[in-house]
Amino acid sequence: MLNTLCPICKNKLAKKGGYAVCPNGHTFDYAKEGYLYLLPPDARHSKDPGDNKDMVAARKRFLDGGYYAPLANAVSDMIASRYGDTPITLIDAGVGTGYYLEKIIASRMRTCAYNIKDVYLGADISKHAVRYAAKANKAAECCVASVYDLPYESGCADIITCLFSPYALDEYKRLLKDGGILIIASPCEKHLIELRRALYDDVRPVETPLNADGFEKISQTELQYEFTLNGDGISALLAMTPYAYRAPKDKIEALQNIPSMSLTADFKLTVLE
Repeated sequence: MLNTLCPICKNKLAKKGGYAVCPNGHTFDYAKEGYLYLLPPDARHSKDPGDNKDMVAARKRFLDGGYYAPLANAVSDMIASRYGDTPITLIDAGVGTGYYLEKIIASRMRTCAYNIKDVYLGADISKHAVRYAAKANKAAECCVASVYDLPYESGCADIITCLFSPYALDEYKRLLKDGGILIIASPCEKHLIELRRALYDDVRPVETPLNADGFEKISQTELQYEFTLNGDGISALLAMTPYAYRAPKDKIEALQNIPSMSLTADFKLTVLE
């Protein structure tokens, strides 16, 4: 049973064979990985919206190395402490490769009753990212869509996770149930500071201001730890970020030629209701 709306007329989609169809006859094919492409043509703004194929592949290599596992665990723990065995509907807005959603689902399966009826939804504007997310999360409904116009019914979500995704707060407010929560992960000042100092003479702040009008802040915590990357990990990290396109080429090449690097992860986790 689909929990997804037609992006054209906003009626609920139903699965019929290898298609999703709304009452008005708008029809969408399932990709072989199991996701739907629900980004309307007038919302694409380019031939290949979102992160490109190479950036997404690099992000998958990096995340699969487990370097951000403490963050995934912290988000899973937040959900467990609030909801326990209560069934949830969770939207991962900007699901990316599906790494964090996969960890959340695995945590729920370990700690909740076997027959719990959770609903998991994942959306990202990059088709390359959603392809990975859908393959990694068979228990979730994944689609290509903008976080500013998500194809879900108003008031459907207990939880929305926004993990390094745009702050589409008006849309998230529309989707959350009364008492539902929004979990935001964002970088703090020391996040990857060693990498940024190696790339730039003038290191600028990385924190993005959060104007959370209409939400109540429940908690805000900082998660900081150190990790070490080998050469392949450094290359993947550079390729998955804008650094590869903005930083001086000679400094990028110098980093790619070192055998390992110690880095600081510094995240802020904000829970809004």
